[in-house]
Amino acid sequence: MTAPEALELVQRVLLLTFYTALPPLGAAFLAALGVSFIQARIGGDPTTATVPKILAAGAALLVFGGWMVALMSDFWLDLWQSLPEIIK
Repeated sequence: MTAPEALELVQRVLLLTFYTALPPLGAAFLAALGVSFIQARIGGDPTTATVPKILAAGAALLVFGGWMVALMSDFWLDLWQSLPEIIK
């Protein structure tokens, strides 16, 4: 494996990580913004912000989970198929 091929592989891994992490992190961020806005308006216990973030991240995993698994399985299938070329 040459240096450009290794850099391309690292780039693919980082993009895959970004694509699969974005839905739950984005949902948790949006839930945190909403809860913070509501707490700023009506006041409330700061510990109550955790549950909506967890629920939002779980919902994002339910909605986008199939797509995320398909992305990862395609990557790993490509990686295993190109393994003989990588070893050379």
